[in-house]
Amino acid sequence: MLIEYFIGHSGSTYWTKKDSEIAEIFHKIETYLTFLNIHQLERQGADIQTKVEEIEELNQSLRQRDKVKDCAIAQLSDQLISLSARLQEIERRQGDQVCVKNGEHP
Repeated sequence: MLIEYFIGHSGSTYWTKKDSEIAEIFHKIETYLTFLNIHQLERQGADIQTKVEEIEELNQSLRQRDKVKDCAIAQLSDQLISLSARLQEIERRQGDQVCVKNGEHP
């Protein structure tokens, strides 16, 4: 009900309080209404900034590691393609040799 007084109903006959009472009530609730603890805000801001920097460093590290892995995968893929081609060539030659031994033409 006291909030009614603070939100502008002070002219109402139901909400007449002495200035001293209003000041006392306000001092009791002031810490819940004000958010201007500068030192705490600066400390929280610094903590948040530190966490952001740590996350950015981790992100950069993970991106770099991802690039290295992508490069390694591409290299392995190229090697696999090369080995597959060589294996097919070897299999083709062996098939040709089998045909020649049996008197067939490849």
